Amino acid sequence: MATARAESKERWTREWCGIRFSVEHRTLTGDSGSTLRIASAAAGQSDGTPAEWLRFDCFEAQPHWHLDPNGQAEVFPLDERGDPISESFALLDGELTALLERAGAGASITTPLTRAAADPARMRMLRDAEAAMRHRPARLDDLDLQKLEQRRSEKWHTYPRGVLPAWVAEMDFPVAAPIERELARFVASSDIGYPLGLRQSGVAEAFAERMTERFGWSIEPARVEILSEVVQGLYLALAAYSEPGDGAIVQTPIYPPFLHAVRDLERRLVENRLVPGAGELVFDLDSLERAIDPSTRVLLFCNPHNPSGHVASRAELERLAALVLSHDLVVVTDEIHADLVFDGGRHIPFASLGREIARRTVTLSSASKAFNIPGLRCAVAHFGSEDLQQRFNAVSPKRFRGGLGLFGLFASTAAWRFGQPWLDEVVPYLERNRDFVQTFLSERIPAIRFYRPRATYLAWLDCAELALPTSPASHFLQHGRVALSDGRLFGSGFESCVRLNFATSRPILHEILERMARSLGPDPSHRPRNGRTA
Repeated sequence: MATARAESKERWTREWCGIRFSVEHRTLTGDSGSTLRIASAAAGQSDGTPAEWLRFDCFEAQPHWHLDPNGQAEVFPLDERGDPISESFALLDGELTALLERAGAGASITTPLTRAAADPARMRMLRDAEAAMRHRPARLDDLDLQKLEQRRSEKWHTYPRGVLPAWVAEMDFPVAAPIERELARFVASSDIGYPLGLRQSGVAEAFAERMTERFGWSIEPARVEILSEVVQGLYLALAAYSEPGDGAIVQTPIYPPFLHAVRDLERRLVENRLVPGAGELVFDLDSLERAIDPSTRVLLFCNPHNPSGHVASRAELERLAALVLSHDLVVVTDEIHADLVFDGGRHIPFASLGREIARRTVTLSSASKAFNIPGLRCAVAHFGSEDLQQRFNAVSPKRFRGGLGLFGLFASTAAWRFGQPWLDEVVPYLERNRDFVQTFLSERIPAIRFYRPRATYLAWLDCAELALPTSPASHFLQHGRVALSDGRLFGSGFESCVRLNFATSRPILHEILERMARSLGPDPSHRPRNGRTA
């Protein structure tokens, strides 16, 4: 196929049913954008190169697509006023086989495609291709502190300018390109009217697709309710499945709203404290078994765990499931950090353990943490049974929950369907940031006990051996100009701890840690490790 001179960089390729799909970013004079090439997976031309049948150039100024029967390119325009990528994949979804026949692909290619029309692998391959088309490489080290200080979010406006915020769970990175484009389209067209009904928004379907593709957990979109945030779901579920005075299990230290919900709804806290394991904090299931009593009704679970970063193993989950079944508990599980697992690990949804466990499990999730869009206010609750869903809706009718906006609904869908390439860059960066924090503390402030997180972008630090005269959070704020989350917010007995958010650029993270070290004096590494000052 004849092509205009262009600078190209291939960034994704996949072979399926004898076809090679590849995505690249192309720059021509005065125009640029993503290109999808569809060609033979085998050599097919006289020079030994594969025959290219289709090409979709989703450029900014003049998007178009090519059909190439026998090297004679036919060019068709795409509508630059809308979304040429969506237009391209709508065409491929409905007419891929017919287009390949017109391009001369032959029966050896088109016949298997006809048979595979309903193959889930076909849908996944096209979705992966679309995600690659929509991706823009993330620039994670290149954060401008002055621009960050101009943000109007809670993270950057709670403390005076000059304080480096490393507290609330929000990343500093630029938003993924598919989300940014979706929001830009709404603004550019003044499309900020009332949203479609939640059932017509596609959010439940996008969540179900992601759970199947990422975690092997097949769920029905009809069992999904759309909420404004996970914390809302936590409160509503606790109200639906327990009464005042009933026991609610919480594993501390814990994300503060877990404790707030128990207190505000007048439930009784059944505390199950995490304990030190091999370099991390882990669940103490022996203690939990002893703590459950006849009036305990609900297990509030957080996995991956905030703030420890612990990721429950299958063995832990199965033992926990046995306790749930034997004590007839309802499980409300916050799995919002499921996509942020390190070291090649994989999150296991609690409700995926089996039918009996699913029937008593409510799973709360959102794209907000992994894709850094908490301000858009959109979350989901999945119910493992119709009975659980009906009880939830009886206590909290939809009108009680408040409405949701177009931005949050469609940004969440874009994140789950097309944001994975961005996440594939962000998660390894976060993992390296975690290792950087661990190395820095071991070398410069060894008196701080670091519990190595296996997920999230949060580190739980025990500062007891520093023997500070005030809380560690107060000390580092006053003397280091660094804002950390105070351990006292995560449960009683954690006065010596802080939570550090390391989801920022490496230069900013280094400055945060340097300020912490300098706040302790000229050589904090020499501080005694017995909890007493010199």
